[in-house]
Amino acid sequence: MRNNFTRGLVIGSIIGASVGMAMNSDKVMSNRSRKRIKNRGLDIMKKSGSLISDVVELFR
Repeated sequence: MRNNFTRGLVIGSIIGASVGMAMNSDKVMSNRSRKRIKNRGLDIMKKSGSLISDVVELFR
């Protein structure tokens, strides 16, 4: 359960930061840049999901 909670927390923060950047800089960022940021965030989450759960278990 903690693994899913931590993963959800990280995904939520990445999505929140992406949405915040997209809302604040509509004229500065192109659609292509927004898609890149979103895809990089999702890629990072996929690659680091197990690493995050291992770190959380170390602190228990």
